[in-house]
Order: sequence, then C-alpha cells, then structure tokens
Amino acid sequence: MRKQLIGSLFAFAMAGQLWGQGLYEKYERMLTLPEGYVCYRVDGKIKVDGKLNEADWQKAQSTSSFVDISGEGFAKPCYDTSAKMLWDDNYLYVGAVLQEDDIKAKLSQRDTIIYYDNDFEVFLDPDGDGQNYFEIETNAKGVIFDLMLDKPYRSGGNFMIQWDCPGLQLAIHREGTLNKSKDKDKQWSVEMAIPHKALTVNFSNPAQAGNCWRINFSRVQWLKPGQREENWVWMPTGRIDMHMPDRWGFLYLSDKVVGKGTDSFKYPYNMAAYKLLWAMFYAQLDNYAKEKNYIRSKENFFLTEAELKDLPAGAEILVEATQRTFCMSVSVPEEKVRYVVDHNGRFTREAITPRQVKNWVWMRINKEKGDAYYKKYFALMKECGISGVMFEGYDEATYRICKEAGLEAHYWKWTMNRREVRETHSDWFAVNRKGESCYDKPAYVDYYRFLCPNHEGVAEYLAADYLKEANLLYVDGVHLDYVRFPDVVLPVSLWKNYGIEQTSELPEYDYCYCEVCRKMFREQTGKDPLELKYPMEDQSWINFRLDAITRVVNKITQTIKADGKRISAAVFPGPSMARKMVRQDWGQWSLDAYFPMIYNGFYYEGPEWIGRSVKESVQTINGRAKIYAGLMFPDIKKTFEQALDEAFNNGASGVSFFDGPDEEYLHKFKAYLDKRGFEVAK
Repeated sequence: MRKQLIGSLFAFAMAGQLWGQGLYEKYERMLTLPEGYVCYRVDGKIKVDGKLNEADWQKAQSTSSFVDISGEGFAKPCYDTSAKMLWDDNYLYVGAVLQEDDIKAKLSQRDTIIYYDNDFEVFLDPDGDGQNYFEIETNAKGVIFDLMLDKPYRSGGNFMIQWDCPGLQLAIHREGTLNKSKDKDKQWSVEMAIPHKALTVNFSNPAQAGNCWRINFSRVQWLKPGQREENWVWMPTGRIDMHMPDRWGFLYLSDKVVGKGTDSFKYPYNMAAYKLLWAMFYAQLDNYAKEKNYIRSKENFFLTEAELKDLPAGAEILVEATQRTFCMSVSVPEEKVRYVVDHNGRFTREAITPRQVKNWVWMRINKEKGDAYYKKYFALMKECGISGVMFEGYDEATYRICKEAGLEAHYWKWTMNRREVRETHSDWFAVNRKGESCYDKPAYVDYYRFLCPNHEGVAEYLAADYLKEANLLYVDGVHLDYVRFPDVVLPVSLWKNYGIEQTSELPEYDYCYCEVCRKMFREQTGKDPLELKYPMEDQSWINFRLDAITRVVNKITQTIKADGKRISAAVFPGPSMARKMVRQDWGQWSLDAYFPMIYNGFYYEGPEWIGRSVKESVQTINGRAKIYAGLMFPDIKKTFEQALDEAFNNGASGVSFFDGPDEEYLHKFKAYLDKRGFEVAK
C-alpha cells in the first residue's frame, strides 16, 4: 500500500459531506462495547443430550438475555433466550435455552439453509481477526447447518458449506411438542460439544487458559406468516447482519473449574483504540460505497476531541490507502502494541518495539558542590531516563563521575562567539552595517564577541580547538553553540531588556559588513552589500552569510568525525526562524544531532509551539540525524507533560533540559517515560 500524507481532493470533499456529524455519533449502533463471558472448565463429564441438567451446567453463568440485532431502541424479544458455555481440553460446550410456546421445525436435511426455520446459531472466531470464522446452526429437530467463511460478506466474503465440523456433538431437548400448534409449549434447549481441533487446527490462538476468542449467538424467529423474521442475538451488531465479527462478544477461557472460584473479565484490547479504529473502518466502507475511493489520510476523517480524548497517551494513528485498499492502525506505545484493520476487516494486534529515546541536560560545572553531590545527582539522572550531559567547560573528575554513572559526557563550547582571540586576531570579528566591530562594540551585551566566518584562519582555528577538546579524557563528543551571527532579531520577550523594538532589521544588529565579506560578495555578485537599498530582502546577500556559517560548521564537522568523535549543536528553534533571526541555516549541516532551543517562554508561546517547532525541524532533517527538543525547564514546569507530549508526538528523538530539572521533576520525567512506553537507548 502507498502511504498518503494528503488525501485526494475528491476524498477530502467526500469526507466533508460524510462527517456533518462525528464518527461516534454516526456509527453509534456499531460501536457499543461488546460483553465478555468468562468460560470455566468442567468439573465432571458432560453428556450431550440437550437437557443441560448436569451440576456443571447449573453452576455456569448464563449470558444476558438476547436482544434485537439492531440494539438499543428496538423492541424487546417476546421470547427469552440465553446461553451458557464451558470447556475442557477437547471441547467447547455451548448450551442455550429458547423459550417458545409453539415449537416448530420442518427442515430435515443437513446443510439446508436452516434459518428458514426458527433456529439457534453460533458464530466463532478463535483468533479474533475477523477472517476464516465458523457458523453452526440448528433447528428444533437438531438438523445441522455448519459452514466456514473466509471473511465477512461486507468485504466480499465466500461461504464454504462443504465444511462439516468434524466430531461435533449436538442434541436438542424439547419441553413441548414439535409441530403441534394446538397445545402450548414451554421451551427447547440446545447442547453442543464443539471439538477444539475442528476450529483451531490452522490458528495461532488455541483453546488454552488465558486465551480469548470471539463468539456470538443468534436466534432467528418467524412470528407470523408473511412477515420478515426476527433476529435476536447476544451481542447486537447495530444492523441486520451477523457477519460483523468486530461486534461479537469475547469468550475468555479460564483455568478455574466451574463453581470453584471466579475470574473477572478483562478486555484483551485497548477498547478506546479499538472503538476508534472500527469507527474509521465503517467510515471507509461508506466512503467507498458512495465514491469508489478510500480516505487517504487521518486528517480527512475530521476526528473530533470526543473521538480522541480517551486514547492513551502517545497513541499514533496511521492511515494508508489506495483507491481499492486500505490499512489503518492505532499504536499504543504504553502497551507496546499496534492495532490494525484493513479493507477486508482483518483485525490484528502486533507487538511494537518500544520507541528508543535519548535525553540530555545542559549543565555548568560547579566544583563547590563537590564530587559526592555529582555522584548522587548523576546516578539519579541515569535512573530517571537521562542519557548524557552537555558540560559547559571541562573538569576531568566531574566527567569521570558522569561516565561512571553510565551517562555520556559531551564538551559544550561556544563557536562563533569567541572573545579569547581579541588579543591575537582583532581583525577576525564581525562588523555591522554601521561599521561597528564586535571586537570593541558588541551587540546587546559585552560577551557578544562574534567572529566573521569568512576571515582566513577562523574555520581552521575553531576546528583545531574543538579537536583538542574532543580528545580530552572522558569526552564522548563536542557540542557547538552560538553557531551563528549576532541576533538580527531578538526573541520578543527580550526587547524590553534593551529598550528596543525589532519589528524590522536594524543596522546595528545586522552583520557582517567587514571588508573581507564585502570583497567576497562583490566578486560573486558584482554588488556591494553596503549599497543595497533593502539588504534584508536581497536573497543573495542573505544566502552569502548563511553559507559562510555552514562552511565553518562543515570544517569543524569533518575534523571531529575524522577523529571518530560525535558532534552536535544547540541551534535556534525551527530552521525558518534560525535563518531569519541569526543567519543560521542548520538544515544544511551534517551533524550527528541537533538540539533546537525551543524556549517557548522567550517567545510568549504556549507548549503547542514546541510541537510546531519540532515538527518543522524533523521534516527539515528528514532522518539524516537526531532532533532533541531543547526545553527551558522553568518555562515548561507548569505544563510539563503537555510540553513533553508536544516534543515526542511531533517526532523528537528525545529532549534536552536547560536550567533544570530538579529531583522532583526527574522522577516525574521517569514516570512520563514509563507511561509512554519509551525505552532509553543505550
């Protein structure tokens, strides 16, 4: 099947018509919760004579009384019907009692269409996939009609009447007279012993304790000549069609002997995911019936909050479709399972590998805290799902303790912001549009001493410096920061700190107009950037500076990777913002990992903004490297889980915390990872 991220316009228009009401409202009758029946083992021996008078049958619990097949709101059947079940190593036993004041049966030949008489029917799907299931019918004479179906009729299923249930035992007991309407009868009862071997020879869900089958019962009753039949069932399907295995009840095989202890029934599936998947299935069938096409994307189902609110945390919905086929799934990472249904109505449950994540903390080393503090803190971080630390600076003992705790240790160091070269290379510093150099007049704050990436020797100096740090003892890799020009535009929350409004690019914050860059740009384009009327709109001038930073990063990356070490970087949130705000085109780099600093509080944004930024970042990198969402801990403390959901649900391979978290929130983080079913990668 071909995965479609955007459905056809045709299917989209159809979906708009189809869902004037929500799916749960539209398909309400087909989405009621099926009941479960706990089936106990027999204690003695069952004699199949139709009487159901053994002690085991007396102890067995009856099902709820049968109802109209269409469900709630339809007339209550005028005769009561119920069933019971037991099992042993060889048979599934079914007993049913059908009240009736005029017992009739005319058909006598096996495999006649038996529901032309009043009848009792059993439907069984041992592996619960809705395919290759069995049907056994009988009338008050005990005439058998048994067949197998490869799939439901709604999906083009075929029936196989030639299948006879080998070893089936069936008997009828009547409390009344057969075919004598002048007297008044009481009831008739059915007793079956269905051999396991007849049902499970080719199935992966044998009759053993703890397994769950799907089962339903039907009673067809002709009340008056010339009128259509009544259909009374244990589990209503929502429409006059018994061949809807997803609507059947659950049969749980208990290891307890009947009358000697009880088990509580537990659904074998996450029923919120199950309900949504089947609602989408019925919507697909309706769409195809009207338009001869299937819905191609999740978005075109217009799922409502009511339909999504009960899904477990981290559930993921996937729709794959062509014009004639579809496959839909709901993954539940917390349970490590994926539920799948296709166009044939084949339902499967697949184990999924836990999602592998890695999580990080940016940290400044404080030697006053001492080795004992770090030993305890790093052990707690490891226990709570942190994978490694980005250390600003280097201390051999602290790195060693970090590594001994099982964490990675990376050297975090600024890249273009390098005040240490002021004494040796005063000409290396970036210059703004007003001609002011970061050497002696930095933007915003005194430590903003940015280098020009185009100056000869800058890239080589930085590459050699990072290589030196990468080869220090206990260092696993290097982590770049300030890999950019000074902020052309600051985050809006910082404007008040400097008494500025950056609604447009201001010349004092627009770099680099040094002589080296002006000469290079003139040689490439024939233009002097200082003579551009609107430099903020000249794409060639913008790209010139983006590419200059990228060349420096490429030089550092080649050097570090050649030495066998890993390289990552803290980058601005979302590639589009990074290009605009700091001349940083990190989507063009070739690092091992990117840490977009999605500090939503800086931008007066809620946690939803984290998700949007992660999504753009993941789409830009397109699997070439890992994206770890950088989160400012104080900004997300009040919306901790929502912020994490936004990051992980939009494709982050993990998160990295700045300015936290404390011990309380480390434990909360571990609980979150456990709830989502995530596994911390080695």
